[in-house]
Amino acid sequence: MNLEDAFSVVDTAVHLPGQSDDALIRQLRKRKEFSPPRKALSPAAGLESGITLRPIEALHWLSYVTRPRYHDDVLDRYLWWGLLRYLGFFAHDYSHSHLPNLALSAAGRRISGNQRRVTSEEMGIGFGAALAARWFDSTGYATLRSVVDIDVALDARFVFGPSSAVQHIGTRRADYLLIGADRRDSGRYVLRVLECKGTKNAGNAVSQLARAVGQLDGVTVGGRVPQGLATAVVTGESRTSYLAVDPGDDDEPSYRVDGESIDRGRSFRLESDRVDVSAAEIANAAVRASWAVLADFGGNLGAIERWAPQVMRSRIERQPRDRVTFETPVGTARGTSLEFGFGSERLTVRYGIDESVDDQLTDGDAGEVMEAQRAFADRLEAGSERRAPESPEVLSTTADGTIFSLVRG
Repeated sequence: MNLEDAFSVVDTAVHLPGQSDDALIRQLRKRKEFSPPRKALSPAAGLESGITLRPIEALHWLSYVTRPRYHDDVLDRYLWWGLLRYLGFFAHDYSHSHLPNLALSAAGRRISGNQRRVTSEEMGIGFGAALAARWFDSTGYATLRSVVDIDVALDARFVFGPSSAVQHIGTRRADYLLIGADRRDSGRYVLRVLECKGTKNAGNAVSQLARAVGQLDGVTVGGRVPQGLATAVVTGESRTSYLAVDPGDDDEPSYRVDGESIDRGRSFRLESDRVDVSAAEIANAAVRASWAVLADFGGNLGAIERWAPQVMRSRIERQPRDRVTFETPVGTARGTSLEFGFGSERLTVRYGIDESVDDQLTDGDAGEVMEAQRAFADRLEAGSERRAPESPEVLSTTADGTIFSLVRG
């Protein structure tokens, strides 16, 4: 597959078939891996029978969500290897619907062994985050702003325990915290959790999903199990699909985030002997961590140092990188750039942050960061991020300010 064909595949809207219904829930309950959650399982709104998306959205989420896990000495290798592998991983299959489905390309079919297992798991993360964004759009009153790795951002051993206390829980919990911005009040946020699995075999997906459901109960916020989403993504040779369920919550709280609380979150760390961790404090620490993850995506080292909670600062070590400013269909962006060969062609990959958001991450206070993010999210809703016909660029964005760009030539 040449670079032009690969760009066409990742930038074309595809049908991602899926299932989230009562029949799936009945299957889950019969699995030995299933542990009944504290909340009743329900179909995930907006994900009942498939979605439409561009694959670049999943690749963007994958590069964003997993980036903080990689130390600086292997980050470039990870970015190069992942992009070269995944950019040509998919091909189109028009045999099932008016929109193409995603099948594996010839290059994708050659990935085998442990690399194939890792590929399936990472596709589970990328598509799982994209599914979470659609789920947010269909539920409640919040828009997904960020996906934060709980281990990296808060602590690998402790989570929020009952009655606002901290409780040791081991490893049986969801990996990601979903941070949503309240559409009715820009100073309030909701917290949800995501557990996403990935496999190449459709026969394994229900068992994976059953295990994922059990992990959603591993985090409590202010004594409540937050609303959660469990997904299992199947990257089979003939098509990519998903399963999803939602332990629902009809009365979801939102939490106030303000400058004073954000400032206190600088030294936030979950400790085993603390008994006074409030839901509001957790929300402020999570939002603060999300800004550090955003800064890391765009290579803004000063903003990482400024916003990362203590435990996160101790885990992310970055060397200064040249930052570039570039124009996009959604405005000016600032970030880092990688250029490398793809066959006989050149590929430039840009990891950017909307310029106004980046400015506020660097010098603004908490309110100004929130306002810049809200303004960027409003621009996305009002406009389009699709590239012009014949453009050598493929673009994807997230509502908190990231801009992921691939340019040929």
